[in-house]
Amino acid sequence: MKIYISGIDTDVGKTYLSARLCKELGFDYFKLIQAGTPKDSDVVAKFSPKTKIFKEGVFLKTPASPHKGRILENLSYKAFDIQIPQSDKLIIELAGGLFSPLDDEKTMIDYMSAFKHPTILVAKDYLGSINHTLLSIEALKQRDIKILALILKTQDNFSKDFISKYASIPIIEFDDKVCEKLLKIIY
Repeated sequence: MKIYISGIDTDVGKTYLSARLCKELGFDYFKLIQAGTPKDSDVVAKFSPKTKIFKEGVFLKTPASPHKGRILENLSYKAFDIQIPQSDKLIIELAGGLFSPLDDEKTMIDYMSAFKHPTILVAKDYLGSINHTLLSIEALKQRDIKILALILKTQDNFSKDFISKYASIPIIEFDDKVCEKLLKIIY
């Protein structure tokens, strides 16, 4: 099984969840596009040293949106030319949010639409996150991308309760048992 780890924004916990899934459930790891250092694969390797880590699809030195880094570094690549490695159990970590540019024409969600695999959407609770989360869920549903679960980092249940009533997808709190709970959904 190949699973995209997508997020409602940057810095919501995609890498940490990816590392946990690799360590606790035995997945291999692939970062579609890496912008800047330290590399997310380094974090995964440190947390889960036995994980097979594939070289990222594209590496950009510039810690910025990929379309900007691509121009600043004078790199030429097309989003749909990035190949997903062969693996029976693979976590594919995306960069930024669903509509973060992958090149000068395509976004992360465009890539997901072209190369269909289910996703786990990661969100954290901040002012405006309900809107970002629900928009992300709607965008995934419109493109017929299966959402295995929403992983939500929150301090209280206000956001979780509202999103749960509105979105009708499985919601799992980002806690010590997140992988155990995901295991029941994935398989």
